[in-house]
Amino acid sequence: MKMLAALVGCIVLGTTSSLAETIQEKPAATAEEQPAPTAQTDRARVIPQLHILPPPGSGFTPPPPDGPFRDVGQALADRGIYLRALLVDEFAANTTGGQGRGSANSLATPFGTDLDLDKMVGWTGATFHMSINESIGTSLAAEHTLNAVSFQTRFKTYHNMRLSALSLDQDLFDGKINVTGGRVSALTFFNASTIYCNFQNNSVCFNPAVLPIQNRTLSFFPYGTWGGRVKATLSKTFYVQAGAFEANTSLIPTNGFDWSIKDGTGVQTAGEMGFQSASPLEDYAYHLRLGGFRNTSPVSDPFLNSRGVSRIAYKGAALIHDEGQTGWYAMGDMVVARFSGDRQRNLTLFGGMIGSTADFTQFKKQTLLGFVLTGPFESRPDDTFGIVGSYIQLGPREVDFLRASRAAAGGTDPVHNAESIFEINYGYKVARGIKVSPNIQYVVNPDNILRPGALHQSEDILAFGVRLSVELGAVLGFPVWR
Repeated sequence: MKMLAALVGCIVLGTTSSLAETIQEKPAATAEEQPAPTAQTDRARVIPQLHILPPPGSGFTPPPPDGPFRDVGQALADRGIYLRALLVDEFAANTTGGQGRGSANSLATPFGTDLDLDKMVGWTGATFHMSINESIGTSLAAEHTLNAVSFQTRFKTYHNMRLSALSLDQDLFDGKINVTGGRVSALTFFNASTIYCNFQNNSVCFNPAVLPIQNRTLSFFPYGTWGGRVKATLSKTFYVQAGAFEANTSLIPTNGFDWSIKDGTGVQTAGEMGFQSASPLEDYAYHLRLGGFRNTSPVSDPFLNSRGVSRIAYKGAALIHDEGQTGWYAMGDMVVARFSGDRQRNLTLFGGMIGSTADFTQFKKQTLLGFVLTGPFESRPDDTFGIVGSYIQLGPREVDFLRASRAAAGGTDPVHNAESIFEINYGYKVARGIKVSPNIQYVVNPDNILRPGALHQSEDILAFGVRLSVELGAVLGFPVWR
């Protein structure tokens, strides 16, 4: 199995990637993926990315809606009403490694509406967005392998129908300034790309954000809180954005309609600057994102107690770090080849690094590199083939905690301070709005974070998965909000 991991790693390090169709709760089309911004081309940012949309920058225009309710959908769109619904089912099973073997299946059904307030009431540049999500099912990582980074992005611990986003989007100065506010998630806006959810592993999708998510630095879909973001597209090749969001993890188990701030623990802030090609239709279109983030909420030390010694050995309450936690990222992607003059078929490389400045966080750093090939065969222009690899380092205090926990349980195996996660997949377009993506995932030196007292270090994990995604609007013939 180690040979397999090495082989996949070599392919990731030696190849390139492609922009591709994606299934994720991300902005449908951010300014870094658009031509010169206007009120018509740079408006939608907080709605889910729809499966039927083409790879950004491909130059490919989707065909008109076609389905049994296309006339109804078009009539609604003419009045400024766009409906959307997505069904994503993810299966994963491991044949080797982890703390146990098994299989799991998770299902998510995000749906919502986007209202063009210009068409509806004459409010120029304004859009209202609402998203609701329900996730059910089981998790291979949580129930069998017991490592922290899951094999199924769509799995959520709490199985309830949840209001995920409720926001107002306002363009100013012909779209050069955009202001968004309401019940939103920070990672919807920051370090976001339509590439990442070609993959099923949670080290990549929804964001390559193991640090912000596992360390709970920034909120992520579907856990919206009060917040807002301002984005300024200063030129065709440069933008800046900044946002502030309520930090309130007590709301995660709720249905999203608890809008109180009484249990808030701090404020999440983030800033990002982006550099991009003047046009996404260029032969070598690129995007580069540089950002930083902070959460002012107090953080419990995983290893030390309030007296500064091991909690495992000396008991006591955890040491509290009142300064919160801070992180940074540098991510990018670039089209490196287009095939046969077809802008839809292309190869794009993506990658970057994300880090935490503190030693007491669960994860310290993530390095990512991968590619997606869109249209691997001329006869299959909508299919995708992708490979990605992540090298993830645990925080020093987390490693100390895992070592002490194992020793206290009587175990003698070493604890690794880093793990590597690989995925290879093929996305097969069955029909308009329907895609099946079988995948292979491999984890080298998996963490035992979900079972810190494990006597033995988990062996490398080989898992097989498949994702089915159905964009119901595309199947029924509803227009897509762009």
